[in-house]
Amino acid sequence: MEITTTYYVGFLLILVLVAYVVVVFYKGPANEKAVDFEKPDGNLSKESVVLDSDATRAILFGEGGSTLMVYLYLKGMDKTAKVNDVSPTILRIPDVLELRCNASHEKVTAELAISTRNTATGKTGAEVMNLPSIPLQKWICFTILRDGRRFDVMYNDKVVASKRLAHMPAYMSSELRMGSVGALGVYNMGRAFNYRLSFADVKAELVRTSDSRHKPNNAGAGVEMGSIFDIFRCPGGVFCRDSTPVPKNPVEVWETPYA
Repeated sequence: MEITTTYYVGFLLILVLVAYVVVVFYKGPANEKAVDFEKPDGNLSKESVVLDSDATRAILFGEGGSTLMVYLYLKGMDKTAKVNDVSPTILRIPDVLELRCNASHEKVTAELAISTRNTATGKTGAEVMNLPSIPLQKWICFTILRDGRRFDVMYNDKVVASKRLAHMPAYMSSELRMGSVGALGVYNMGRAFNYRLSFADVKAELVRTSDSRHKPNNAGAGVEMGSIFDIFRCPGGVFCRDSTPVPKNPVEVWETPYA
């Protein structure tokens, strides 16, 4: 009789332990969420809201980690399109983070600026992650992985930058926006996760959603072809529509930014 009682007591203890592990440590599908902001060949040359402030805060700035993935195809940057001397942004969450880009020597240099708050003093600041140049005229899957103060950035299946912030990110109630004046290109198949993907998970997503050249599955056929009118864009510095025309009055002084 003692053996039987001991057996059942031990069995019940094992069941209780298993149940505790499942409840405390297991993150089921109900806890893991992903939000798509898919827009086939979304235009980067104008800013648009792709996630409202509630969804952005709930998905990207919850208690756990988060992941932001989006396919980018950059054709270049309009050097004359700076607004108030501010560099164009590919994506941004106002007062939280920005992916800033600049055109230099046929390349697009990039940096990720993250707003932070010193919990001891209450002061806010910004910490910057310098990123490799973003390739032009080809698709790239841009990924931001967050876990507390740690941020990792991936281009396709490669980790290109990692940083543990000195202070906690400053979480504000702001929406996720894509594009700005001066950015030439498109974005496609954006996804936001309320948990941090592993590097292996990112690679799996890349395989699932794109071809061997990292072109997203639903990308428009004409994206890479561009337009014959691209040769008349402002970076050339000649055929800008905003250039000062020659005055009709020969006495009037002709001033041009290209003189």
